[in-house]
This record gives sequence, C-alpha cells and structure tokens, in this order.
Amino acid sequence: MTLLGKNPVRTIGTSRSYLTGKVSLDGGGMASFESSLERDWLVVLDFDPAVTSLLEQPFSIKYFAGGRERRYTPDVMAEFKHANSTETIVYEVKPREILRANWKRYKPRFKAAVHYCRERGWRFKIMTENEIRTAYLENAKFLRRYRNLPDQKLICDQLIYTFRALGPTTPQALLAAAYWPREDQMKAIPMMWKMVTDGRIGVLLHEPLTMASEIWLGA
Repeated sequence: MTLLGKNPVRTIGTSRSYLTGKVSLDGGGMASFESSLERDWLVVLDFDPAVTSLLEQPFSIKYFAGGRERRYTPDVMAEFKHANSTETIVYEVKPREILRANWKRYKPRFKAAVHYCRERGWRFKIMTENEIRTAYLENAKFLRRYRNLPDQKLICDQLIYTFRALGPTTPQALLAAAYWPREDQMKAIPMMWKMVTDGRIGVLLHEPLTMASEIWLGA
C-alpha cells in the first residue's frame, strides 16, 4: 500500500504550457505531477508493492551556481521496504533530450542533491523515459483499475483450486480450465487480474502482459 507522505514544500498548480494533474494512490490521497513523464513515474511507484510512501516536491535545497545562491526542489521521494531493510530514494524526472540540452545548468543542482541525500543515508536518481516508459508501466496502468475491486470469494477459490491442479499456466488456460461456459470465464477475468495486482497470482511484470503470459500461484 502506497501512502502519501508529508505535505510538499511546493504546490503544483495548473499550467497552459505543460501537463499537470494528480494521481490517486493505493493507500489514499493524491500525488501531483507537472509532466506526463512524472505522472507515469508516480504510477510505477504507486504500483510497486515495495513502496510504502511517496511525496512529490519533498524538500528544497540551496546551492551556488554562476556566483548566485539558487534553490532546487526534486520531483519525488519514495520510501521502500525490503525484506530486512528500508530505503529512501529521491528522484528527478526529466526527458533525456532536456537533460542533454541543459546539462551544464542542471549539473550543480544535481551534485548538491547527491550530497544532501548522502548525508541522510538516501539515494538520488535521475529518471528518464528510458527507465520509466517500459512494459512494467503499461502493466501497472492496466492492472491498477482492478486493485480496489471487492473480492469475490467463490471465483478466487475456484481459480486457486484450478491452479493447484494445473501448476504454472497462462490466463487463457486458467480460465478455460476453471470454467466451461464462456460467460463464466468472462465474469472471472476482473478477479483474476485483481489477484495479479495483490500477488496471489504471480507474473513477470517487466514483460508485456497478455492472455498467453506465464502465471503461477503466488504467496
């Protein structure tokens, strides 16, 4: 469950020159974005089960560049919970083309952010479309619509029972083995995808998700 962190230090308003808006989080609340790439990264973080909280515009730091004191506010901060540890990562989200064109101007602020994060035991990462716009993002966007569906116990039990008989299989084969009438197969599809979102059904989310993907019984 992803929870919204403390209040951002800078509020993102509406703009005519770039895309702004809000992403609803699994644990409640909304996270603001000011570009489509930042929106996509928030979707990825919110879908990642290891992320326990995130905050847009988390803090501002002062740094010197060109003989002047300047201020820099990173885009997103996320907290991750691993098996035996926790981790905080601060992200700057920028298209590669913009990074290349403005690297000399950005470099001092990023250097200051790396130093600020290291002092606190955090990590600082720059994310571009190469890291964000992947199969995982497309899967997250597809599966998020199912995560808040109420459980239908009879369907879940039937799918688990069928899994135990089949072993690793595909969504298409699972539904066909669990239900004979086509109508019942169609009714079970939303619950099957919900079980993928919460880990009851395992799948490789870094690969394109289709009805022919390999799936297995999760934890």
